[in-house]
Amino acid sequence: MSMKYLGERFDIHTGGIDHRAIHHPNEIAQNQAYSCSCHPGASVWMHNNFLIHRSGKLSKSAGGALLLGDLVERGYHPLAFRMMCLQAHYRRELEFSFASLGAALTRLKRIVIALEALRRLAPADPLAETEAGAALLQRFDAEVADDLMTPRALPILEEVLVRDDIASTERLAIVRRMDEVLGLRLDSLSRVELRIRPAFATLDEAAVEAQLATRRMLRDQKSFAEADRVRSLLEEAGVVVLDGDPLGWEWRVTA
Repeated sequence: MSMKYLGERFDIHTGGIDHRAIHHPNEIAQNQAYSCSCHPGASVWMHNNFLIHRSGKLSKSAGGALLLGDLVERGYHPLAFRMMCLQAHYRRELEFSFASLGAALTRLKRIVIALEALRRLAPADPLAETEAGAALLQRFDAEVADDLMTPRALPILEEVLVRDDIASTERLAIVRRMDEVLGLRLDSLSRVELRIRPAFATLDEAAVEAQLATRRMLRDQKSFAEADRVRSLLEEAGVVVLDGDPLGWEWRVTA
């Protein structure tokens, strides 16, 4: 299959670390025998370490493995899981927990909030390439080239967001370049998209908006005690009210 689609020699072959000792050497031997060559087929063989849970390795064979759909049902956007993975080096074991997934989701939200603010400023900025911007891209490229060191590359992207000495348009362009590696869809991802309704939530979005409209009316009427009661009811239903925030509200994600 690899020869059919990629040719007799291609750049990278990936797989789990459990394939390094037996499966991949066997595959290399087959490649060499079939092609009558000493070349292993791929120039680079990369092996990612396990995603583990305190109860053991997460895998289909072990049983009880979490699927991406399970995380979505709990209110976590799939890109939060990608962010969690990017925060660890692929050669090291990554321990899964809902606390670490929640932290990754929060980090992703902060990046998206900063990008949305930059987009509001960007039309006033001419697109220009500066030495400072080029230096940030060079640092990012160096970390990615160092065996895909994404844990050290992510903070450079976050540094771009706060560099007031670089125009907003250029910062957006730099982040777009970096995200070609990270795959977080930062050019289009919005905070609203990150607000996923958990399966256990008792309200739908229309009901939440209706409750918030009632709360706003009560506050306008200076019925603050009743407005606070509505807020408490929303919190009991798993909704966090964000006063003064353009998003307005989001679901409270729990494990």
